[in-house]
Amino acid sequence: MNAENSVPKKPAPESTARAQKVPKHVFVLIVVAMVMTSFASILIRLAGKDIVLFWPQRQPADASVIAFWRLLFATLGMFLGAVVTGKLGKFKQVDRKKDLPLLALSGLMLAIHFISWNQSLQMTTIASSVTIIYLMPLFALLFSVFFLKERAGWLQIIAIILSVGGAIIVGLADLVFQATPGGLSVLFGDLLALLGAVSGAAYFVIGRKKREKIDIFSYTTIVYGICTVFIFMYLLANNALALLPSGPFETVAIFHLNWQHFLFFLLLAVGPSCLGHTLYNYALGYVKAPVITVTALGEMFGSTLLAYAIFHETPTHWSAFLGMFLVALGIIITVLTENRALKRLSLSEIEKML
Repeated sequence: MNAENSVPKKPAPESTARAQKVPKHVFVLIVVAMVMTSFASILIRLAGKDIVLFWPQRQPADASVIAFWRLLFATLGMFLGAVVTGKLGKFKQVDRKKDLPLLALSGLMLAIHFISWNQSLQMTTIASSVTIIYLMPLFALLFSVFFLKERAGWLQIIAIILSVGGAIIVGLADLVFQATPGGLSVLFGDLLALLGAVSGAAYFVIGRKKREKIDIFSYTTIVYGICTVFIFMYLLANNALALLPSGPFETVAIFHLNWQHFLFFLLLAVGPSCLGHTLYNYALGYVKAPVITVTALGEMFGSTLLAYAIFHETPTHWSAFLGMFLVALGIIITVLTENRALKRLSLSEIEKML
């Protein structure tokens, strides 16, 4: 609603309905996204240090190289989606002055998220890394309150506290009771996951602001593309000497990889990115950023089950299961209260959201 108008405009019926009640299909897509993202940590491990489980002769791909190819393929996939659905014209609606700076910031945050988290997965356990990365709801709530001026109900605040507390319990259990302590390497891996949590929350909050006006294919293609450029710049800066012929080229090179690596890169792009993060971005047009990030905590359970099935990796202490229970409770409370909170909004509050 324009501030200079003395008489508030009456919102369109379909817009009001959209603000008052989240469509059921959005929650279905959130579940699909949760399943898809559960495979992310597994595929990153398989492209990295655990590729030897299937191909002992192969060298692990660098964590940042994994992020680069994943985002490049995801960018191409989303652009292809815009072509197939006939929404290329939507790109023209992106304002270069008002939208691109925030989209660039979103891409930068996403690049930091993937670089730090990919490296974390190579240094600590999947349970610990995925748990810490999903401290995002805490940071997303803070960002939403301070920068987007959103309000969270007391039930949602309790749900986020439960989820974050549960995540901390799982992380501590994995760190304190691990069978073979990794010393500073494990600690550094946990800190990298924390950095990924902060940057991931910033990415989701910015997405909440921009997804209200920008088409999903336009948004994801631009942000994923910018993210890919930032990761490429990081690779050039961090591995400058290694890119010379005299350096360890095979280890960190972007191109000199085997087909097995590209198989996992492609699966990462199609599953966790195009069918995972993209569906979360779509849902951001209907629900608040903290809701998405809390719901995404379900990846913790999926990743833990997959890690057990593939790597025989389990939570290291019974307290981890208590933490997971708290996380699940927080997810349920958050999802159930979202529709109720929107239904109670006044007309003026609805107009502010539109």
